Amino acid sequence: MKFQKGQQIIYTTLHGRQYNGYIIHRKCDFPDNYIDTDFEHGGFDYLIRIVRDLKDEDVFVNENDLS
Repeated sequence: MKFQKGQQIIYTTLHGRQYNGYIIHRKCDFPDNYIDTDFEHGGFDYLIRIVRDLKDEDVFVNENDLS
């Protein structure tokens, strides 16, 4: 995968808005290539953390949403 856990990224939403964030989990680090933690589950490429409206927010994203 292109990005590493803990790496700083820029997330671009479908509406073109950009947020700074970092990689929390990658699907390739889990069995069956499925992100599965105690708090989050999903079949996307990455789970990232961004700050939106002064709050931390965890977001499932695909690799093409990141730079």
